[in-house]
Amino acid sequence: MKKIVFFLSALGSVFYYSQTPGYGKSVSNAVSGNIKSSPKIQTKSESCNAVVINDTDEQNGVFIIGNSGQKAAVDIPIAANQTININSIVVTLASKLPPTLVNFVFYNNVLSTPEDPEDPRRNIPHQQIFEVTDSTIESYEDVGYEPLHEFVVRKIKVKLKTPILLNGTMSDGRIWMSTISDANAWATTAHYETGEGVIGESLAMGSNNYNWFQLLNQECLYELEAECDVLNVADVKNNSNVSIYPNPAQDYFEYKGFENLKIVSTNIYASDGKLVKTDNFNKPKINVSNLKSGVYFIQTKTLNGNTFTNKLIKK
Repeated sequence: MKKIVFFLSALGSVFYYSQTPGYGKSVSNAVSGNIKSSPKIQTKSESCNAVVINDTDEQNGVFIIGNSGQKAAVDIPIAANQTININSIVVTLASKLPPTLVNFVFYNNVLSTPEDPEDPRRNIPHQQIFEVTDSTIESYEDVGYEPLHEFVVRKIKVKLKTPILLNGTMSDGRIWMSTISDANAWATTAHYETGEGVIGESLAMGSNNYNWFQLLNQECLYELEAECDVLNVADVKNNSNVSIYPNPAQDYFEYKGFENLKIVSTNIYASDGKLVKTDNFNKPKINVSNLKSGVYFIQTKTLNGNTFTNKLIKK
């Protein structure tokens, strides 16, 4: 097993807000990493797995618990007409004992300094969109040890009760994912001079006592197994009429503009990204009478491989 050494950052630094949000090198020598692949726009439903790894002996990390409630988040780039369906998540965390809890919070995006669009630290998490609290730890692998705090670094595979759907209408350009755990820290990558491997923006740090800010050239270690879809209406004769109605709906909805396409599946997601209903038949009407009032996303796949996403308001 590779030995990965972690060093505590200096206390009292103004940049650290006197709360030591990170451990390891100072932010001026921040770490980054390597990507195997990253989310990108697809024309049809395709794998868009993202893997951020550390491929050097040197490794760093950021605390995700502490006196000020430190937290960290990574961004997932997403286009306005795109959906990302996350099937499983792996995060690399550090603690003495194996964590018993790993959940996730998703935030939309905001500019921290909108008056200065050239500021490289301008994108940060904003409002919470939803929280995933029903995940469980499927397995973990020890990948390192830090003797100063007696932290074991573990690669943790998280089992999701249902897939998580991210929709481009939830946020502008990116959605931030934060890990909530009883582990102490989230490991980061180690290309701190080049910033190689950052997906989208560098990781963001925040706490109960200070606002979110980016740590330049750093990225947390995580893996997403996901599929991406993009609204593609090229094969629809009258694409302006591709829709569902009635909307708002009370008992059912039906499709408009799909007359020449065979529907093979309909997935309905709640506004928190959770799958609540699946229909694998080519039905003209979809029953939603048992759904609670609220906003839902309807993801429809057709026989020729296209995917359509519509927003539904349930009365």
